Amino acid sequence: MTDRPQDDEKLHFLSATLGSHMVLQQAPHSATIWGFTQAGARVETTMTPSDATRCKRFLRAPCEAQTLVTFAEDDGTWRQKLPPTLASKAAFDFRIVASNETVASLAEAAIVDVLFGEVFICGGQSNMEFGMPTVTNATAEQQRANAYPTIRFYSVGHSTASASPLRDLQTVWEPWQVASNETICKDLSGNLFATFSASCWFFGRMLSEALSPEGDVPIGLISNNWGGTKLEVWVPAAALAECNATSSFTPGDGPMWNAMILPYTVGPMAIAGFAWYQGEADTASEQSAAMYGCTFPSLIRHWRAAFHNPYAYFGFVQLSTWCALPPESLPQMRAAQMRALELDHVGYATGADHGMGCNIHPGAKQFVGERLARAALAIQYGREDVTWRSPTYKRAVPTTFQLDGGSSDGIIGGIGARGPGIIGGIGAAASVSVRVSLNDVSDAGLYTVYPANYLPPNYAEVEPTPVDCFGTFVVNATYNASMTVQCAWAALLVEGAGWLNATVTVPSDDLRSLLLTAQLPPARQPPARWVAAAPAVMGSAYGWGPIPMMNVYDKGTGLPVLGWNESMTPP
Repeated sequence: MTDRPQDDEKLHFLSATLGSHMVLQQAPHSATIWGFTQAGARVETTMTPSDATRCKRFLRAPCEAQTLVTFAEDDGTWRQKLPPTLASKAAFDFRIVASNETVASLAEAAIVDVLFGEVFICGGQSNMEFGMPTVTNATAEQQRANAYPTIRFYSVGHSTASASPLRDLQTVWEPWQVASNETICKDLSGNLFATFSASCWFFGRMLSEALSPEGDVPIGLISNNWGGTKLEVWVPAAALAECNATSSFTPGDGPMWNAMILPYTVGPMAIAGFAWYQGEADTASEQSAAMYGCTFPSLIRHWRAAFHNPYAYFGFVQLSTWCALPPESLPQMRAAQMRALELDHVGYATGADHGMGCNIHPGAKQFVGERLARAALAIQYGREDVTWRSPTYKRAVPTTFQLDGGSSDGIIGGIGARGPGIIGGIGAAASVSVRVSLNDVSDAGLYTVYPANYLPPNYAEVEPTPVDCFGTFVVNATYNASMTVQCAWAALLVEGAGWLNATVTVPSDDLRSLLLTAQLPPARQPPARWVAAAPAVMGSAYGWGPIPMMNVYDKGTGLPVLGWNESMTPP
């Protein structure tokens, strides 16, 4: 990271955030273009259809050149609101000229092939930065980009962080581009990261298909992210202060907030919303998760306020897999992320069921991108036919205590003070079960599958590699840790026995619930011909770990049941 003082700032006559081939936010928003010139200068903008015939065909309205005038403020900033313009394939050209009483042309700029549609900023750290060259099925996915010429995208540069506020971008990875198999996968870094975000691309592609299969609603995507960054660098100091949090850098606003977000707020750029994939760098402990549960919603509020858009869509990715230590820190962070749902117009896409074992950068970014789009379609665009919420834990109740095998002589079922009463026969094996009710299950019910995280898809052209849940992984040069605490299946917390592995089934009498069953260890098996209270089930868990073996999905939506770790009160 290179910090730049304010006096090194380069200001462009037309903001570096804008350019030819871009997408501006459609009506009812009035999109703004802006830049920097001499204080008090007159700035004239001419907005002309690139092709008048094409404009009339798609907009079905008079398509004539329009001239708009504004004046630069005392600090040299000029802003021009444009007429609200409906989304279409009709492109516009702009010519902007600044003048004063003595100079007819202080500065001028021209941009061409500008569309109006839906604009999103995709932020976060390396999993949002992760590029198209190495996604799963990369070759086929790259070729598909040729079919989406009305998706346009832009990548903010990674060479500038700033201790002070900047009004314009100082570095740009790639200016506005028309989607194609070549532009979508330019690789400047020689590794997993390219100039444009794969998650952002899949998000925008599904939106384009859903809003208009013919591309009549152009999509503008801005990749604005930096690998390895904590949330604190993306917010103003006030956002942390709301949570009594302190930053690890010099007191003040975050360096990425100053250098990469603020330049978009000068207009501000009119947008439909944000997509966010971040949190890995903040995953450390129960305490860090609790803090994130406050600072993340605060980030959302401050970003919306800065863009003058209090109800902008905000979609986030619930974190995928890696081998985390302590292991509980990762599921705790996933739970903390969900605190953002307390705000309006916030959606999520879980990445927890399609990871790559200990690898923090899974290649199958299609799932999170498309799930983010589903949330946007329902929340931002009112599509009642689109379901985006995964089933989540609601409550659990114990079922009848089971004795399997041996003599059935004298088996009695009944609920006692601590659970079902039993009388067992010689050689009986005992198991305990709970029935789990869930939120947001479709009428089609649930079904079980082989968990994708057990044999996860890999990078482009690389065969899947099974996860060894009984081996070890390298922590450092002198220490390996056990994978048994990384892989997380279902489990029941049983009095006197601790956590026991549990099977997960969908009961035939209620396809919208789950049955978790654990066999008691030998030390807890009932001896011959005894009468006693069954051991109490104190809690249940499913997929609560760094690598969750999520094997239950909703038949109607194809979305996974999210993990949980919840206590139970014995009856």
